[in-house]
Amino acid sequence: MSRGISDLQKGILLGCLEKGFLSTQDILCWWWGWEPAEWGAKKAGSHQYNAAHASLSRSLDRLWRRGLVTIWKSITGSATAVTLTPHGQELAEAISEEETEDTVNG
Repeated sequence: MSRGISDLQKGILLGCLEKGFLSTQDILCWWWGWEPAEWGAKKAGSHQYNAAHASLSRSLDRLWRRGLVTIWKSITGSATAVTLTPHGQELAEAISEEETEDTVNG
């Protein structure tokens, strides 16, 4: 059911399912393991930050084009955030069930 969805996209869907709302800062810190102070203005010109931000941007755009997320601009100050659409919630629940079955069946 989750064919064609990257690991990052699955993570975003599952994170939104769990928390209801994810900012891009939440995703950058969680997925790439950065602390907020590590990536903001300090990394704005770095190749690592630019690559991560581009990857995140592409992932969010693909999820939005598939009708799986709603993208909220400037919701947390200057950051972008995402929530699940009803279709996105269905897919996230299916992915969660698949992962639970894979864990149980080993």
